[in-house]
Amino acid sequence: MNVSLIVTLLFAVAALAGPASSQVLVSGFTRAGVDLKLSLPVAGRVEQLMVTEGDRVRRGDVILALDTGLELLEVERRKLLLEDVAKLAELRQREAVLREQVASARSLIEKQVISRKQVEDEEMIHRDVVAQLSALEMAKKREKVEFELARETLARRILRAPVDGTIAKINFRVGESLAANEPAIILVDSTRGRFVGTLPVSAAGRLSVGMTMRLMVSQTGGMILRQARIAFISPVTDAASGLVEVIAEFDNADKAIRPGVPAQMPVVGAGATHDSSERRSIGTR
Repeated sequence: MNVSLIVTLLFAVAALAGPASSQVLVSGFTRAGVDLKLSLPVAGRVEQLMVTEGDRVRRGDVILALDTGLELLEVERRKLLLEDVAKLAELRQREAVLREQVASARSLIEKQVISRKQVEDEEMIHRDVVAQLSALEMAKKREKVEFELARETLARRILRAPVDGTIAKINFRVGESLAANEPAIILVDSTRGRFVGTLPVSAAGRLSVGMTMRLMVSQTGGMILRQARIAFISPVTDAASGLVEVIAEFDNADKAIRPGVPAQMPVVGAGATHDSSERRSIGTR
């Protein structure tokens, strides 16, 4: 069926419904549900690229890595320092022995076997070892923090996919330098789609978030009909055009609708339909 004929029929149905149900078309374009420009928070030279355009990636997959030689060495150095607990074990063992000696000396002083001065000397040695042990344990805590900082510094030079998606564009080549926060890769996921359109402020009151609307997508010489759920209605009206932005989300698991194609959403009166069973395509495909 011709696209223009379908639109004409929709207007005709709206006209039969009476003046109270006058139709307004929300016009706009489709977008991918996920459309991310990925970057790294630090600058560096691209050392590894693990994907090509069109690859499907899962959340957490490594996409690229900058040069990481120095960062890897620092992580290893911090790890070795953290794992070196020989001195700590020695002090703990010595503290335990001295603690027993002090307790034994205190019991002997009552029997006048040793003097109080000898007990005080034992206690002083024990307190000194306890202080050394406490300082070393605190140093180990700092070493753990520094080890985690080194790992974080390394992680900042490795780009991972934040969500499942498809690599749509790569803006660099291996060996090139990237500036901090420079968009390196575009990641999209079109299994969920978004419609972004505008309508006159006078008709914005007919819509509310959560409404299910009929979306008409013009593509491949025909039209695809989908149900879309209103996700956002801008509280601000564009001063120049007098239009209000509306965003609706729709299922696109079959990827039949490409991001960036024109679409319209007719609003008739209240304009909502809650029949979630409708999901079909019409026209020439």
